[in-house]
Amino acid sequence: MLLTVEGLRIGIGTLAPVDDVGFGVDRGQILGVVGESGSGKSLTALAVMGLLPRIGGRIEAGHIRFDGQELVGLPERRLRRLRGGRMALITQNPMTSLDPMMRVGPQIDQSARLHLGLDRRAARARSLELLADLRIPDPAAVYALYPHQLSGGMKQRIVIAMALAGDPELLVADEPTTALDVTVQAQIVQILVELVRDRGLALVLITHDMGVVAQTCDRVAVMYCGRVVERAPVDDIFSQPRHPYTQALIRCIPRQDTPRGTLSGIPGIVPGAADHPPGCRFHPRCPRASDRCREDMPLLGGALDGHGAACHLAEAA
Repeated sequence: MLLTVEGLRIGIGTLAPVDDVGFGVDRGQILGVVGESGSGKSLTALAVMGLLPRIGGRIEAGHIRFDGQELVGLPERRLRRLRGGRMALITQNPMTSLDPMMRVGPQIDQSARLHLGLDRRAARARSLELLADLRIPDPAAVYALYPHQLSGGMKQRIVIAMALAGDPELLVADEPTTALDVTVQAQIVQILVELVRDRGLALVLITHDMGVVAQTCDRVAVMYCGRVVERAPVDDIFSQPRHPYTQALIRCIPRQDTPRGTLSGIPGIVPGAADHPPGCRFHPRCPRASDRCREDMPLLGGALDGHGAACHLAEAA
């Protein structure tokens, strides 16, 4: 696999908001990392990109391997060569990802010049080509605009162009459609899917939207309360989900035959990192929890490319 994460434990202060996370993704594949807010998805993305120190975090255990190279403990100088080049991050809020004082074209150029060694003219030509590939009308005109002159959807396309400018092999997209309306969300997701299929990229798509996962992903890692509770091919996740949390997320997907005013939800909230319960962390919200669930932490197990669920009930099935 191009990217492999194993046994990842993240510390912030005295807390461990992410613990024992593992998944993998290869070229030409889309891995969906799904879960409610507070599940640890964005922290995991920052760990993969080597950006945890920027928020006071650290990797306490585990491995992150990119194309066979261990990233945990890699000096910042060497990480910078990978980050923005072979690995790129698409952030969830394009409004705060762009420098408001710079025209968008030169912001795209920077990655191409830094990671591909292009001169000013060649970098501009690459940026214009990327804007055209991202279905932006009149790329030359948009190249010369400031961020405040663009819509949210156009800004997100600029952020994607910035990520692509260094010719990456891996994209990590952290909730890339959160701030956009439904129509634009669909367009952005379709663009990401086409990039993976046409360019052979690996994409880690972090989302809370199970509908997006069903439409786009090859494999899924379901996170809850800082841990991966289920990991499987996307067809297995929806046809035979094994973890009660995964089952609850799927029940929350609106359907055409859902009566008006009867949308499903999951009672309770995701506990904070300081309030992780003992045993299975989902047991306070699980209607099927037993005494064993309240006392013993279930293990995920299984190969990265198989179907595993961290649930005592799944073990007994």
